[in-house]
Amino acid sequence: MKNNLILALLTATLSATAVFAVAAISAVENATNLSVTNAHIRAMPPGQSKTAGFLAVTNNGTKICQLTSAKSTFSDRLEFHEHQHDQGMMKMRPVARVVVPPGETVVFAPGGLHLMLFNLTEAPQAGDITQIQLFTDQCGSVSFDAKVRSLVKKSMSMDGMHH
Repeated sequence: MKNNLILALLTATLSATAVFAVAAISAVENATNLSVTNAHIRAMPPGQSKTAGFLAVTNNGTKICQLTSAKSTFSDRLEFHEHQHDQGMMKMRPVARVVVPPGETVVFAPGGLHLMLFNLTEAPQAGDITQIQLFTDQCGSVSFDAKVRSLVKKSMSMDGMHH
């Protein structure tokens, strides 16, 4: 009887350890399924309290990942948005979720799908960096840095111009 009790306790302990190990491996897989490249946000024009972010999200896993929300060190509210053509007009609409199929890359780009950062308390300047975190339904989350880029192109200096 004593041996059966010891065997039962040992089996229960090993089972619990195996479940924990599988959960830990799953969490590690989920945390690394997504990768982000080319992340940047636009510098804000004077008087604005919102700006747009652009990036490419790649799903390196085997299951569909849905981006459900995001957060940033610059903003208390981020949303996924897309541009739509409607009766000859370009309109921006919020998107509740963004699907990233396995082995695919979803690009957030000007004129298409993008991140909107709202309620910025300070205007980020070109060269500043914000950390952004994307959350998913079943693929964990991914954090990355996004550099602020100016919309204004540097003009050629007058010294380089000859007539």
